[in-house]
Amino acid sequence: MKGNNSTEDYLKCILSLQNERGSVRAVDIARTLKVSKPTVSVTVRKLYDQDLICFDQDGRIYLTIRGRELAEKVNEKNILIMKALKSIGVSDKTATEEACLMEHVIGEETYRCLERFFERHGQTE
Repeated sequence: MKGNNSTEDYLKCILSLQNERGSVRAVDIARTLKVSKPTVSVTVRKLYDQDLICFDQDGRIYLTIRGRELAEKVNEKNILIMKALKSIGVSDKTATEEACLMEHVIGEETYRCLERFFERHGQTE
């Protein structure tokens, strides 16, 4: 599934918060992404409708299996792109910012080629 930037950013945010805290509230997402609570409500509803998240009885947000898989995939792309950018001398700050932009547009073929390149050349961070 190819998500849009907002969907992927929300899923990555929820994954990170869920891994840190165990459960996620809409207010946590709003603070992390620096967006309004109404914006979070609209996007969270869309994620729910796409079966990417679910709620418990207290309204806490959790990734579904499908949501977690997509979030992890986007995270992996981000890490690989940051690694590639840093390997050519891009600063940590710039690599972090630009990897976040690039992760949304890089195709599967390019991603796999980057993966193979780093596997063959044994480069690590």
